Amino acid sequence: MGLQSSGAIDLQDVADEFGGDTPHGISEYYRNGSYVTENNTGIPTSGTIDMADFYGTVRAAIATLSNSTNQNASSIFGSNFSSNIPKILIIPSGVEIGGSGFGTGNRGLTVPSGMSSTLDIQNAGTISGSGGNGGGGNGGAGGQGGSAIFIQSNNVTVTNTGTIRGGGGGGGGGGAGSSGNTQTGYNIQCYGGAGGSGGAGGRGQGYDGSAQGGSGGGSGGGPTSNAQTNQAAWFCARINPHSWQNGSGGQSGNSGGGFGQAGGGNGGQAGYYVETSGVSYTLNNSGTVQGRS
Repeated sequence: MGLQSSGAIDLQDVADEFGGDTPHGISEYYRNGSYVTENNTGIPTSGTIDMADFYGTVRAAIATLSNSTNQNASSIFGSNFSSNIPKILIIPSGVEIGGSGFGTGNRGLTVPSGMSSTLDIQNAGTISGSGGNGGGGNGGAGGQGGSAIFIQSNNVTVTNTGTIRGGGGGGGGGGAGSSGNTQTGYNIQCYGGAGGSGGAGGRGQGYDGSAQGGSGGGSGGGPTSNAQTNQAAWFCARINPHSWQNGSGGQSGNSGGGFGQAGGGNGGQAGYYVETSGVSYTLNNSGTVQGRS
């Protein structure tokens, strides 16, 4: 709700906003102490403190996360998400928030639309996106990695001293092998062997696991003829020996990308470290970010 910006203000007004045990004393209400949250930068952390320092101050809603997946700021803050009070979300050192699964596009943390006031995301841990699926054999495209954070509301600040990393893109599938040529003569058709199938691409690295290499390609098929006789085989082998050959083997699938990296070949893009949807945000980064921006 917040304290007024002018007029009479007393210790009980401060206690009503910030809490505290009776009997109240002004020394209880230094910033970053037991009651006054860090968003109130006009209140000192020590030394002389005055009632006028509390004009316009407001207690922020604070949430601290532990290891978990697919977090949503609206669910974390409940009714405070749409209330006009500042919000602070803390991911401590040693904690990881991640997007679960592969090929799901899941994000570690989503800030949906509809937020009021401000949100400061303070990350000293790790926020990871999900990994992309590998592409199917015969040149299938790899899937995109999931983003670490997805923001759909304005007035969000991300303060990062830890790691924020988008999921790796899935590797593209390997190409199919080439078939041998077809040759016709004396009503006999000589078919070169079919090309081998390309291998599937490997998944990209995500919260749930590391990147994988692609699968090996299939072997090429042997040559055939429509007559299916020894004489036809003898004929085909001599009329055009270049046609009477096995198909070439399929190519191996490409490896998935590590955190923040695209998959190999026709691979998917890496996830964003912070993805937005029609909004702006502020990044204060002294840690590590990996992925698209």
